[in-house]
Amino acid sequence: MSEQDIYMNDIQPLSSALSFIQQKDNQPDASPIMSGQFHFNTFQNGLTSHATDAVEEQNANITTELPAGISFNFLFTGTIDYSFGSNKYQLTNNSDQAVQGSIIVNNTDEILTRHLTAGMHIRKLNIFVEQQWLTSRCQTDADRQVINEIFQQQSVYLWQPEQQSISKAAALIELNNDKTFSQNLTSEHLTMELLGYCLDEVYRQVKSEQGKQAVGHNKAATSLKATLDNSVDGLHTLAEIAQQLNMSVSTLQRQFKRNYGLNISVYIKQRRLEAAKKSLLVNDLSIGEVAFHAGYNHTSNFINAFKKSFNMTPAAYVKLHKFR
Repeated sequence: MSEQDIYMNDIQPLSSALSFIQQKDNQPDASPIMSGQFHFNTFQNGLTSHATDAVEEQNANITTELPAGISFNFLFTGTIDYSFGSNKYQLTNNSDQAVQGSIIVNNTDEILTRHLTAGMHIRKLNIFVEQQWLTSRCQTDADRQVINEIFQQQSVYLWQPEQQSISKAAALIELNNDKTFSQNLTSEHLTMELLGYCLDEVYRQVKSEQGKQAVGHNKAATSLKATLDNSVDGLHTLAEIAQQLNMSVSTLQRQFKRNYGLNISVYIKQRRLEAAKKSLLVNDLSIGEVAFHAGYNHTSNFINAFKKSFNMTPAAYVKLHKFR
């Protein structure tokens, strides 16, 4: 594939589940963000891959909200700086290593910002698979247990891919972007094979760092939490949420405490603070507006609660995802 200018619109189709915001550093809207080679593929509504062999043309940030899933990165050349949640990370490959790998396990909607550096040559492959895509393909209880263990907590791992994985990642980068029937079949075949290796690796990482974890929730409990998660954003009182779930407030409180060992009011508060992180960046609201939508009448109370949960103020969080 020939060299080309790559614009913000070129990366938008990566996944319908992802939303992007570009934060630029005094660059005109028509300026490319990269120049070189870039191509992407979407498979079966929940599995995507994109390959880059390009030079970043701007000092800029690209912010996206990742759904629950796993991001696998194979970095052949360059340095990638990114912020994920409340932390900054750097993945670099300027040594004798053929490839440096990273794995991001995301068990809830979370903000990720890529910090582009003008002049940086990046050659990498990314595979992103959503949790629901993996869960829907589980055939046995043992399969489901593995997926549940992987998603027990949000984590970022560094790893050194084996040669077999490196060869398949390199082949995907080298594929052109013709989108022919044969090309699509080849891309899907290589991606699925590589995903199998990657899932084995992330499970090894989870087992070594966290140990084997049992899954303690039954199906009814999982359903209760899922329904609550879908209801909490638009409803502001426990009575409204209980009515939506067709139970009394006391029953809701008792069942949630029994199933999760957590006070439901504490859980709802945390969910709204998580949503506030997205509003600060993706929706570009002021701290006062975000505080109101999160259910706080006083901005100072919201700031204190945010800092207690994420170890930084809302202003510091926004700064983390803005220009360095």
